[in-house]
Amino acid sequence: MARKYPTTEDNLCTNAAEHGTHICSLIASGRADEARNRSRKARFACFNCGARADEEKSLCNPTPLAGEA
Repeated sequence: MARKYPTTEDNLCTNAAEHGTHICSLIASGRADEARNRSRKARFACFNCGARADEEKSLCNPTPLAGEA
C-alpha cells in the first residue's frame, strides 16, 4: 500500500509558499528521484511525515536528527 504523505491542508507546513519543493510533495507528484537526491546525507526529519532531508528547507516541519543539533 502506498504511503500517504500529508499535504498543506492537513499539516503544519512552516513554509507553505515552498511546499512544492518539499520531500512529501516531490514524492506525491511522482518525483521520487529528486526527493532521493535531497536526502542522500539526511540531517533533518519532518515532524509531520517522517521524511528525511539534507536541508531543512526540503521539509514542512523540520527537526534535526539525533546528533545533528
